Amino acid sequence: MTILYQIAKRLVLPLNFVLLLLLAGFTLILWRFNRLGRVVLALGILLLYLLSISPTADLLLNPLESPHEPLSPKTVPRTGTLIVLSGGASATADLPTSSRLCQASIKRLLEAVRLYRLMDKPNIVISGGSGNPFVKVSEAVLMRELLLDLGIPAKRIIIEGKSRDTYENGRAIQQLQLNRPLILITSAAHMPRALRVFAALGMKPLPAPADFRGGLSVADPLRFFPSTGSLATSAAAIYEYLGTWWYEIKDRF
Repeated sequence: MTILYQIAKRLVLPLNFVLLLLLAGFTLILWRFNRLGRVVLALGILLLYLLSISPTADLLLNPLESPHEPLSPKTVPRTGTLIVLSGGASATADLPTSSRLCQASIKRLLEAVRLYRLMDKPNIVISGGSGNPFVKVSEAVLMRELLLDLGIPAKRIIIEGKSRDTYENGRAIQQLQLNRPLILITSAAHMPRALRVFAALGMKPLPAPADFRGGLSVADPLRFFPSTGSLATSAAAIYEYLGTWWYEIKDRF
């Protein structure tokens, strides 16, 4: 079930979905359904363009990122526990840790370090195994290594390296005896879904969003030129909407 779910999840993400549309269009033309094939091809090209420009990416991302602001020196509590959710990593063992962790994981860790410096040496819980059943790597272990490199004492780091998704993150953290308040660090776009999961499990952490990706260079006309960065941002937003929908179906909220 997990493998089938992971495959299905990737097929509905923007780039794969567009490729399927283009493939369907070419197939229809080969089968001499020329008019329908051209319509499907045009739809695929238009969708690829729209998802690859910044205005569309921001439109999709803003409702996810806007509800919560980063914590400031005035709003961060002095005590508590920082909880960092992992955001992906590579299984390539011969690379340095900073190259194995994906952008989301690194930015979440950097936010944890920033808040750690503002607080009275809180514990940092890192939660996350591998969300990919084909990749055997504990993201939490790699994130711990980077925290150590950044000067965080080992005695302040707690790792939970078995959870495979946000719901399992919450279930694992629920079992830990942690100092309150809990301060949840994850990507800004992921924060709404993560908060709903934690609330459903009886925890009400303080949101500390990181890895903001939307609303850059708002007045820049070059935003209407396609870019891989905008496509990735659109994919991240759609991933969250699909993830929220799936969790509602699974009754995890």
